[in-house]
Amino acid sequence: MDFGFIIEAMPRLLPGLWLTVQLSLVGLAIAALIGLPLGVIRSERDRGIFAIVIDTYVFVVRGTPILVQVYAAFFLLPMTGLRLDPFWIGIVALVFNSAGYQVEIARAAMRSIPRDQWEGAAALGLKRWRALQLVIVPQALPRMLPALANEASNLVKASSVLSVIAVFELHKSANAIISQSFKFLEMLAAQAVLYVAFVLALTQLAVWLERRSTGRISHDAQSVR
Repeated sequence: MDFGFIIEAMPRLLPGLWLTVQLSLVGLAIAALIGLPLGVIRSERDRGIFAIVIDTYVFVVRGTPILVQVYAAFFLLPMTGLRLDPFWIGIVALVFNSAGYQVEIARAAMRSIPRDQWEGAAALGLKRWRALQLVIVPQALPRMLPALANEASNLVKASSVLSVIAVFELHKSANAIISQSFKFLEMLAAQAVLYVAFVLALTQLAVWLERRSTGRISHDAQSVR
């Protein structure tokens, strides 16, 4: 193992790492805007057509590999007339994948809230959507954070698949160096270090947000008393 080469190659991997950061964070944020509201809606015990559509979407996401979803975005989007940069095709694939899992994260968190919280909100005269906004969702969000942190780490690792559509993220950048230097093990080690560092940073951010949100809920409860 040539550790000197690893240190020397690190600056060449930083642009790829930065692109991985952008893909992961943008994909996670857009997926949250789609998946979490759908999960809140799906937490209602309704078997209407909208619930069936959401369940079908989640089933497709969970039942197909991310690689198939990436290729589907790459080949199907141009057939609809959308000519996107590979970066945005990658974003579409990551959002499609992550939003499906976030639907289930939100649904499970919402259904974990005790029924008496709904009854208490109704006793205060709050309508259903107002109860969701003021009582239920603020309690459900901290319960979502550990699962969302896990989904973020999965999305970071899934972004490496975008190398197949010529997105120069971290994995693709490392492969380019390997093709020039044939330092395969060294580049595997360098990728591992950078991926672990990024995932660790996201995990620590999620822990901090969870503590902060839990502390705020406790403070609000004491204020009410």
